[in-house]
Amino acid sequence: MNKSRWQRAITLVVVTTFLASGCATLQPVNLTHSAQGIERPDVKVGESVVVKTTKGDTKKFTVTAVENDALDGKDVRVPYADISSLEVRREGEHKVRPGVVIGVIAAVAAVAVLVGSGGGSNGSGY
Repeated sequence: MNKSRWQRAITLVVVTTFLASGCATLQPVNLTHSAQGIERPDVKVGESVVVKTTKGDTKKFTVTAVENDALDGKDVRVPYADISSLEVRREGEHKVRPGVVIGVIAAVAAVAVLVGSGGGSNGSGY
């Protein structure tokens, strides 16, 4: 394999690594119920959320304020008492095990090497 093919294979592995490690996933947030209603959930300003209300509506927004009784976003306010489920998009928090990521990277590298080498056949095809 010449230098150019190795560079392409290494570049592919590096790009795959960054894509696999920088994913963002929705994480469910536990809602603690008390006699007064739902307690303040673990959500921070700037995080993107998906809220399902007790009426069945789904609202997606970026949190601009976390108040004692509600989550606020641009043009949206959802009281905790109206929330039936809450998910937060958090960068880099995913449930993919490191072994799976390494396996995917190794598979991508192997495919890159095979494709780059022309499939291993040096004959004329006859």
